[in-house]
Amino acid sequence: MVEHERLFSKVLPVLKSKLEEMNLNGYEGITIEEIWNYCLQKKWRKKNLDEIRIHEAVSTIFSLKASEIVNYLQIQQFQSTNWFSEVNQEELRELLNPTNNNNSDKENV
Repeated sequence: MVEHERLFSKVLPVLKSKLEEMNLNGYEGITIEEIWNYCLQKKWRKKNLDEIRIHEAVSTIFSLKASEIVNYLQIQQFQSTNWFSEVNQEELRELLNPTNNNNSDKENV
């Protein structure tokens, strides 16, 4: 489900055009929804979207730079990634308390 579906449906051709432009410039793997979410969260976050005019939305979308969206997506990925998801609790304790491992290494020398 897309947020603000009324506005989204009106500017969908513009979003498709921007996506095609980005693909032609070598930025593949980006979706229309990601471009839309970037606009919602970065460009229009302080605006009341029920009052935004279509020409404002179109102008904003056409003025987007691919690098802006890529940077935004990278930051979103870093913020949502759980860096320790593959590490179990015992491994995490060993990583955070390395003194036990150092003592056993000294005894073996």
